[in-house]
Amino acid sequence: MVNTIVVGVDGSADSQRAVDWAARLAEQTHARVIALHAVGLLEHELGDPAGAHLRPQLDAWTAALDRLDAAKVERRLVGAEPVGAISDVVAGCDGEVVVVVGTRGTGVRGSARLGSTSLRLAESCRCPIVIVPQSGGVT
Repeated sequence: MVNTIVVGVDGSADSQRAVDWAARLAEQTHARVIALHAVGLLEHELGDPAGAHLRPQLDAWTAALDRLDAAKVERRLVGAEPVGAISDVVAGCDGEVVVVVGTRGTGVRGSARLGSTSLRLAESCRCPIVIVPQSGGVT
């Protein structure tokens, strides 16, 4: 039985679908949810390497989690690259963990079906991973 859901968040439409999907899974399994945003180099502010200034955005990006028991929802900003940040969180979890991410993030251009983060997680993740597809298309 899944007891922790780690969802990657970057503010993209695909990320929003991943958060919605994670919230529905949490409702069904009563699992806790860790929503994680890896703060990118362009998001850093002087004196704020962990990205605390992004907290309001993270709260908005993960609003779908507000319908869950607040004691089972954690929102984290991490100053690291996304795959490493997600892998570190997964490694620190006990029990059954599922990672949920969108198909493509904010940095993907062109016709790539998967973004680099989704692809790298699919190749390396040591737990089940759900890559929530884009609406209206098959991935």
